[in-house]
Amino acid sequence: MNNIFIECFGKLEDKRYKNKRYKLLEIIAIVLCGVMSGMEDFSNIETFAEEHESWFKKHLKMKNGIPSHDTLERVIGLLDPAKFTECFLSWIQQIKDLMKEDVIAIDGKTLTGSKISSKGKRAIHLVNAYSCANGLTLSQVKVSEKSNEIVAIPEILSCLSLKGTIITMDAMGCQKSITKQIIEAEADYILAVKGNHKSLQEPIQDIFTLAKNPKFNKTLKPLTYTHEIDCEHGKIESRTVRAFSIEKIAEHTKLEGWHNIQSIIEVENNNLSKNTSELRYYISSIDHTKTELIAKSIRKHWQVENNLHWVLDVIFKEDASTVKDEIIAQNMSWIRKIAAFLLKKQLSTKKLSTPKKMVQNCCNPNYLLDYLEV
Repeated sequence: MNNIFIECFGKLEDKRYKNKRYKLLEIIAIVLCGVMSGMEDFSNIETFAEEHESWFKKHLKMKNGIPSHDTLERVIGLLDPAKFTECFLSWIQQIKDLMKEDVIAIDGKTLTGSKISSKGKRAIHLVNAYSCANGLTLSQVKVSEKSNEIVAIPEILSCLSLKGTIITMDAMGCQKSITKQIIEAEADYILAVKGNHKSLQEPIQDIFTLAKNPKFNKTLKPLTYTHEIDCEHGKIESRTVRAFSIEKIAEHTKLEGWHNIQSIIEVENNNLSKNTSELRYYISSIDHTKTELIAKSIRKHWQVENNLHWVLDVIFKEDASTVKDEIIAQNMSWIRKIAAFLLKKQLSTKKLSTPKKMVQNCCNPNYLLDYLEV
């Protein structure tokens, strides 16, 4: 462990009793290395560490050998998730050159395997704030058992430095109080509009429908931006983004409380491989004349699904995890997010896929030193 790692994690409270056999920082390092090497649970992490015990002793000392999987799990479950998150972000900021934030995507993800049906306990749901510029999760907040994302979103926004950024969210975050919080933080927003706000959605739909009617489209023309056709996960799509000034619906709906609302937006997604089309609607504090900025910001929002949630489920098998303890589940989800960021950002092996990098780390843990800046 280098001085930066010790400095960032050294202040983390260790709630274990005295006379501990294993240092807290050693356990955190072992779990992170295990996850970055493809280990999906604590038992596999223990096996990985035992197979490379001499390597861990060289870099972490490990005077008492490798801790058991029960010890690893118990210690991770004693760490405060919020403080754990802060330590990791502090460490990342010191070992990696991060770009200035532009779009921060807020979206929720359920840890499917954490559900306890016999006790009527629903699966743990986390709201994530994702930096599209850096591919890094900036924060995560657990949604209360008897609550929803509407309560968690203001909490996660209050944890972030928002000035100068664009906040994107799905329809759950389309709330007047949330627009107020974003504008007061000197940021902009692009929020999806769906059936939860029919009085807002219907006038927006009507305007864009009229704009496509030959009788009206000569005088009712939105500003338009079309994305190039691209391919992702087997899809071939084109996207057309249309924007009007908010004045177009001002007479048809009450806009009080929607802080600094400037534009209404329609996004038409055409899946050319399946010959299907889908329309989505948004409101924004960005002027409608900046159609390209709006289009690219909406496009970036989907990074939280494609580059984070998809990676967590498909590569790190997060949905297959059966951890029921809320603290352990949150901390392990955070470690996976940090591991995903580190694996993607490593330049020397960028031609390798993330799964191949993990296999490489498993076979030879010396590769981990490059990721961890040791």
